[in-house]
Amino acid sequence: MTSVIDLWRWLEPEARLVSGSAERVGRPVRGVTRTRAAPPHLPPLGEGFLLVVDAPIIADGNLDMLLAGVAAAGLDPSVIWVAGAEAIHFEPAAEDRPVLAGGMPTAAIERRAVEHLEREREDLAAFATTLRLAAAEAALADPQPSAPAGVVATRLRRGVAVSVDGALASLNPRAAGRALATRFAAAHARLLAARSTAASPARRGRDGLWTLERPVVDDATAWLFDDLPFARVDEVALESLATTLRALLRRKPAGPPEGRRIERLPPSTGDPMRDTLLAVARANGRIAPAARALGVHRNTVLYRLRRASVELGIDPRRPDDALRLLRSRDADAI
Repeated sequence: MTSVIDLWRWLEPEARLVSGSAERVGRPVRGVTRTRAAPPHLPPLGEGFLLVVDAPIIADGNLDMLLAGVAAAGLDPSVIWVAGAEAIHFEPAAEDRPVLAGGMPTAAIERRAVEHLEREREDLAAFATTLRLAAAEAALADPQPSAPAGVVATRLRRGVAVSVDGALASLNPRAAGRALATRFAAAHARLLAARSTAASPARRGRDGLWTLERPVVDDATAWLFDDLPFARVDEVALESLATTLRALLRRKPAGPPEGRRIERLPPSTGDPMRDTLLAVARANGRIAPAARALGVHRNTVLYRLRRASVELGIDPRRPDDALRLLRSRDADAI
């Protein structure tokens, strides 16, 4: 059955938990009711419903009055969702019932919630397909674990990490979640030692950090991390990422065609972007020889060149930039 966290993550992941216990967001939701009336004029609703209310009925962000009115009416919603409240500050109530607040209008929340309750499986399947295609496209453009992991972190608004051979190959914090990424990095070795083989290995550590893991290949694992429990959409997204990473990490680098000499570069600087810029500069701006020397697809080189042009203002296909790169022995000028 669909839970509070499932609807929250699907409808408006940027909504905030402004009051109540995060432990109760796992409660089931059986239906949706919305109202624009303040207590005691609340509509009847069944146990376990989502009650959507308009922000203007809550005076000065005081949730205690709203929850007292709900209790007086004998109602027991699984969660109260305050709509149109993106910029309103709420004081947490004494009751531990979850109260969410976001910017989506009441009618939109009701409509989308009802639709998702009716077709959750289809929605998640379509989302998985879309996300898998986006992650695969990122992996083709840049065949590093960080590329598809970054796509999933952006789409999901969760922290995403990938560990390969016991080391973090990618660590992508969600927006405003860098402190959580630091906590995950500190706990990484302990999490590896306690890896689970369960179908849905989500757990909460002593530090309050929730983690969800998926094995990829031998000695490689994909992770989600956050300070809130996970929803089904998170599990679907992590499975999509694991599928993409599995194909990426099992792919053997293509060797040069028989009889063709491949250009060799000096030892790597340790930074794929720097290596790419130097390779293109040494190849006199030609993409194909630089890609062969790096052992990557030419689209990867083009992708990195576009990033360098936008982020750094450098293009080694320009003679002046190429000369400056080649004169810099350790590429510190990049």
